[in-house]
Amino acid sequence: MAFRIGIDLGGTNVKVGLVNSRLQIVKEQTVRTSGFQKPESLAKELALVSKALSKGHDVSHIGIGVAGDTDSKNGIVRVAPNLKWKNVPFKKVFQSHISGHVTVDNDANVAAWGIYNTQTPKGVKHILVLTLGTGVGGGIIIDGKIYRGGTGSAGEFGHLTIVPNGLPCNCGDKGCLEAYVGGLNLSRNVAKAILEGAKTRLKKIYKRAPSELTPHSIFVAAKEGDAFALKVWKEVGDNLGMAIGNLAYLFNPEMVFLTGGVAQAGELFLKPLSEKLINRAFETITQSIVLKVAKNPNQMGVIGAALL
Repeated sequence: MAFRIGIDLGGTNVKVGLVNSRLQIVKEQTVRTSGFQKPESLAKELALVSKALSKGHDVSHIGIGVAGDTDSKNGIVRVAPNLKWKNVPFKKVFQSHISGHVTVDNDANVAAWGIYNTQTPKGVKHILVLTLGTGVGGGIIIDGKIYRGGTGSAGEFGHLTIVPNGLPCNCGDKGCLEAYVGGLNLSRNVAKAILEGAKTRLKKIYKRAPSELTPHSIFVAAKEGDAFALKVWKEVGDNLGMAIGNLAYLFNPEMVFLTGGVAQAGELFLKPLSEKLINRAFETITQSIVLKVAKNPNQMGVIGAALL
């Protein structure tokens, strides 16, 4: 049986997994990125972990997904804000510590590739994946292949403008999708509303411990019938519907998958999202889309990386 190594390199943790030919993770280990100040030392540690997981198995391919703007052709991480990396030749550095074929790509592309290969019905060739976590990313599969664009940077869905001159985004622009539905900004926006007098049970959480005001706590409040929290998730659905409607006009996908922590609240925002799509023109494009919350989101980065 053939095996591959998949590495999902995020700003907080790195997941390293041994993946078999049935696309199952048979061994896995997590490494905290905060323990390594330099990319070189992290690469060396990940190579050691990869070798340990590979022991007794024939492994020829290693894929790495990195949370950042990545030149997949040359294996260079141009910018990874959460890692504080800039122009890091990570493929070259990692390759110096291990044998086998190494591929490096953006983490959202990797997640999309994992979802496409494990959760897409046979015959479907065109999908979009939105990663709804701390921020918002995206992956594009066209005709069964990852679409990366001219510089390898395609899929920055989080920085689509949905509100001209709207809320500021960490990218420096205003009105980006990420400023409204990214997990960090979602919590910040709710905190601001509470300080401005919003009536919600979330006020108690915020007063007790602001750090506990998270998308999950907003989800729980909504499930318990909090009118303000329910309104928050409706707005998330409306904003995603606006963005996905625009993307649909461009790419005409057969399916759109949502993944990441914020996506786990899908039952609260999928209906307004769908309604937003239905009300768009060009019914052939928008009403043919199948919307799904991806399964096993914590595994897709590792599996997708292994399959690069």
